[in-house]
Amino acid sequence: MRPGSSLLLLTALTLAACSFGGRHKGTPDNAPTLKSLAGRQVEIGPDPGIEVSEERTIAAYRKFLEAAPNAPQRSEAMRRLGDLEMDLADTRAASGEAASPTGAPDYRAAIARYQDYLKAHPDDPGNDRVLYQLARAHEQGGELETALAVLDRLVATYPDTVYRDEAHFRRGELMFTAQAYPKAQAAYEAVLDGDATGPYRERALYMHGWALFKQGQLEESLHSFFGVLDLKLAGREGEAELESVEGLSRADRELVEDTFRVTSLSLQNLQGAESIPGYMPTDDRRSYEFRVYQQLGELYIRQERVKDAADTLGAFARRHPLHAQAPVLQARVIAIYEETGFATLALEAKKDYVSHYGVDSEFRRANPAGWQKAQPLVKTHLSELARHYHASAQKSRASADYQEAIRWYRAYLTSFPDDPQASQNNFLLAELLFEDARFNEAAAEYEKVAYDYPLHARSADAGYAALLSYAAQQKTQGAAAAQPLQRTAVDSALRFAKAFPADPRTGAVLTDAAEKLYALNEGERAAAVAQQVLALDPPAADDQRRVAWTVVAHTSFEASRFDAAEQAYAQVLALTPAQDARRKDLVERQAAAIYKQGEQAREAGQAREAVAHFERIAAVAPESAVRATAQYDAAASLIALEDWP
Repeated sequence: MRPGSSLLLLTALTLAACSFGGRHKGTPDNAPTLKSLAGRQVEIGPDPGIEVSEERTIAAYRKFLEAAPNAPQRSEAMRRLGDLEMDLADTRAASGEAASPTGAPDYRAAIARYQDYLKAHPDDPGNDRVLYQLARAHEQGGELETALAVLDRLVATYPDTVYRDEAHFRRGELMFTAQAYPKAQAAYEAVLDGDATGPYRERALYMHGWALFKQGQLEESLHSFFGVLDLKLAGREGEAELESVEGLSRADRELVEDTFRVTSLSLQNLQGAESIPGYMPTDDRRSYEFRVYQQLGELYIRQERVKDAADTLGAFARRHPLHAQAPVLQARVIAIYEETGFATLALEAKKDYVSHYGVDSEFRRANPAGWQKAQPLVKTHLSELARHYHASAQKSRASADYQEAIRWYRAYLTSFPDDPQASQNNFLLAELLFEDARFNEAAAEYEKVAYDYPLHARSADAGYAALLSYAAQQKTQGAAAAQPLQRTAVDSALRFAKAFPADPRTGAVLTDAAEKLYALNEGERAAAVAQQVLALDPPAADDQRRVAWTVVAHTSFEASRFDAAEQAYAQVLALTPAQDARRKDLVERQAAAIYKQGEQAREAGQAREAVAHFERIAAVAPESAVRATAQYDAAASLIALEDWP
C-alpha cells in the first residue's frame, strides 16, 4: 500500500459507514436475519487488488482537500500531496516526459503545494521536512538561488534538524557552483562539525579542500585532501597501481584519483616534494606516503618536467630507503630517463638501483619481500651496465672502461650465479679480461664457463679460449714461469679433450699437449697423450698424427723400447713428405733405433739376432751415418761366430 493510501481508505470507510448506518427503518419482514445467514454458503474469490498510480492518488487527495476543508487530516493530506507531486516530477524528469517552460524538469506543482502548506501552517514543528523538500524541488527545477535561500531558512530556523548535514552540504554545493568559495567553505565546515559518521562527511571534506584551493589557500586545502586520502587509503595493502589497493570500489578509486590530482597540483604550487613530509605526521598517513610522491612525479611527467619528476620519485627512496616501494619508485626514475632520452642519467640511476637493492644491500636484510620483487630489475640493470661498459671499452680501449665493465660482470655473477644467462655473461667477462690482456684471469673465467656450468652452447669455445689465454700468457712471462704455466696449460688441454672428445679441435689440443709434455721431460704422459691422438675417431689430421708418432718414437727410444721406436719412426716417415727436410734426421733416428736393437741382442748373447739388426740398416736406411758402423759390427759378430763366408 502506497504512503497516504491509509488516509484514502479511512475516508472511504467513513463514507461507507454513514451510508450503511442509514438503513435502520422500513426493513422488509422477509429480510435476511442472523439465523437465516447461518446456513448460507459464501464463496470468496481472489482479491483483484486496487490499481494505484501517482496521478490517481494525487487526484484523490485533491478531491479530499476540496470535500473536507475542515478535516483534521487536512494538514497531513496537504503535505502528502506535495510529496506526491514531488515524486511525480522526479519520475517524469527521469524519463524526460515533462519540462517547465525553461526546459528544466517541472517541479512547479510540488513547489506550489509546499508553499501553500507553509502559508497554512507556518509554525508546524515538521516544517523542516517541508522546507527540505521545497529546496530540493527548486534545485531540481533549476532555481538554484531560490533553493539556496530555502536551505538557508531551513538551517537557520531548524539548526538541529535531521536534515542538517545534507542541507549544509547542498548549500555548499550551490555556493561552490556560484563561485562563492568562502561561503561554500563555511557550509562544508558545518557538515564537518556535524555527524562524524554521516554520509556527507567524506564528500564535504573533499569539497572543503576544493573551496580552499579555489581561494588559493593551498596549504590549508591539503589538510582536507589528505583527510580524504586517510579515509580511503590508510592502512590498505596494495602495490603502486591504485587498481591494486584492497577494498576500493570503483567510486572510491575515482575519488582517490581526483583527490591525488588536486593534491599534486597543490604540492606543485608549493615546494613540490619538499612540502610532503610536513603532511605525514601519523603512521596511517605514512602507509600511503609513497603514493603521494608517485602521483606528484607523474604530474611532473605530464607537464614534461623530467628532472622534477625524477627528483620527486627519488626523494621518497632517499627519505625511506628501506621501504618496500622504494625500488618501485626508483625504477620509475630509470624508466623516465630512458623514455626521455637522458641515457647518461639513466645509467647513473641504474648504478644507484643495483647498489641500493643488490645482494649485499641493507635493503635485502631489512625487507626480504621487497628485495625479492626488486631482483628482476637488479639483474636486468647489472647486465645492461656490464654490456654498456664492455662496448665502451671495445671502442675506447681505456682501462677505466674495462675496469667498470669487469666490475659489473662480476657483480652480476655474484648476485645471480644460477641464472640461465650466467654462463653467457661469464663468457663475456672472460672475453673482456682477454681483451684487457689479463690472460691469467681470463683463463680462469673461461674454464669456469666451460666446466662449472651445465653443458651449453659456449662450453667448448670457452674451454678452447682458456688454452689460447694460457698461450698468450706464456708469451708475456719469462722463462722462470714457463714450465709451471705449461703444466697448467697441459692440464687444461687434457680437461678439454675429456669434456669435448668429438670437438674438431680436440686433435690439435691433444697434439699440442703431447709436445708440451715431451718438452717438460714427462715422457710417459707425453706418450699416453700421443696415443690418445692416434686413437681419435674420426682420425686426427695427418700432421697431428705425425707429431703424435714422433712423440711416441722419441719416448720409446729414450725408454730403450727400440723396436717400438723403429715402428713409430716408420709411421712418422710415412706421414712426412719426401721433400721435407726433416726426413733425413728421421731416417737417422730410425737407423739408430735398429742399431740399438742390434746392440741389445749382442749384449744378451744373441749374436745372430744382433747381426740381423745390423744388416737391416743397409736395407732400411742405406744413407744413414750409422750404416758403416752397423756393417762393421755385423762382420765382427760373424767373426765371433766363425761364420767366415
